[in-house]
Amino acid sequence: MVEATFEQAYPIAVRAAKVRATAAVVSGAIPVADREDFEQEGLTACWRALPQFDPGRASLRTFIERVIASRISTLVRTARRSPVHLPLDEAGPRLVDSEARAREFEIDMVRVGLAHKFRDEYLLFLLLQGYSRLEAGQKMGLPPSTIQGRILRLRRILSDAGFAPNGEANARPRVFEGGGR
Repeated sequence: MVEATFEQAYPIAVRAAKVRATAAVVSGAIPVADREDFEQEGLTACWRALPQFDPGRASLRTFIERVIASRISTLVRTARRSPVHLPLDEAGPRLVDSEARAREFEIDMVRVGLAHKFRDEYLLFLLLQGYSRLEAGQKMGLPPSTIQGRILRLRRILSDAGFAPNGEANARPRVFEGGGR
């Protein structure tokens, strides 16, 4: 019975997944490049749910379309909710005035380990050079309380590494005050 259901379900599932994923692209909910991924996710959800199919509750077509529609809707909501992370190269062009200062900055961040060990904090550091705390949090998709905690962590990391404003030892770095545009 299950094998026969899989054979009947395949063409219905393929069509339903294509229709739902294409509708998500046309509505602008997902990029065109993600359409095939969403189709595959819909088909996978269908195959996983198919053993629970009960012909007494709904037709096979209705069951498949509901499963696929539910999975693709969940993916669209998740995609909208996910924070947008800027590539590090695009996050800090306002930070430096010249190529030499950019290289010095990169060397310092590598020395501290910020660029590799603390990637999220590094992105926040770059964003805070040109944006306020609130704007940086919005760009990273994080609430203000999380941003404040990361700023405190950044201060500790950089202070431990010997970075302080105007060469003062153990001073509070003012660079993290969130001087917006």
